Amino acid sequence: MNTWKLSIKPDSKKGFSAFSKCKDKSLLGLGWHHAYLSKKPSNLVEAKNLVKGKWKKWPYQLKYLLEDMKTDDHVWIHQNGKYYLCKPTDTTILYGDSIDPDYDSYDLGHARKATWVVVPDKFVTGSIQRGTIAQRTIQKIKITDKEFEFNKVIFDQLLKNAAWEPKIDIDELEKSLKGILSTDLFSLMSPDDVEDVVSTYMQDKGWMLIKSTCFRSKPKFEFSMLNKKGEMAHIQVKSGKSPDALKPDKYKDYTGSKNLIYLFSTNKKPYLGTSVPDVHTIPQDDLHKWVTNNLWAITLPLKSRLWIFLNEKKC
Repeated sequence: MNTWKLSIKPDSKKGFSAFSKCKDKSLLGLGWHHAYLSKKPSNLVEAKNLVKGKWKKWPYQLKYLLEDMKTDDHVWIHQNGKYYLCKPTDTTILYGDSIDPDYDSYDLGHARKATWVVVPDKFVTGSIQRGTIAQRTIQKIKITDKEFEFNKVIFDQLLKNAAWEPKIDIDELEKSLKGILSTDLFSLMSPDDVEDVVSTYMQDKGWMLIKSTCFRSKPKFEFSMLNKKGEMAHIQVKSGKSPDALKPDKYKDYTGSKNLIYLFSTNKKPYLGTSVPDVHTIPQDDLHKWVTNNLWAITLPLKSRLWIFLNEKKC
């Protein structure tokens, strides 16, 4: 079973939304409709020949959607500010006008039937959030088997009731949270979750958040903090599996005059290069241990994800 990211953004004519058409008809669709303007294929072999005759190749996007994607797979779509989790219903492939009479205006040449559910942001894990921003139209999102089961719970419950909410037992969550692996914890956390947890972790250690520094217009640091010694801590956070690990020596020019730097990354090899005075790195194990012992500091959306992940059979 695989998890996919899909963007439905073919070259539609003005006034025609391929995304809306696919959502309304419960389809997963892609373009390359020009291959079928004069002849419609009756099977995949004919479709390949017509597409290759027009473009001299069989695009990887079509291979993924029509050949590699299975009915047990999950497909995530993030468009128009919403997340959708879809599941192909069968292996039937629709071509050209079998998708819609105006398929050429929508640039929908290929589609598969699927069930769609809208997923509120609070149920979307960090792995999925990061996976859906990938540049490719369609590609796999690498997650663990347990994360897949988490998403299956989300799909099944929201399909039955779009307003579903998990009933969290806080005492049970505190017990089960003790056993979570750091990799699982960070995968569930969105980029905002990671920043929030780092902020509360630092505040628990005597640092106070300076609200005016929490703006995206200051991209070098996520936010700054102040302690009773008059020291300033400038915080940089990286989440996900990006190879862009934090390098302490990139921040040495920002130190001095009671200016300290604190770095945190969820990367497997988070901090590269030599250590630098006044540039501090927050060990992943420290933050992991702190989170598992301070459930109070976790937002309700993250509590919900943790409860579903750790107690899926009780959902």
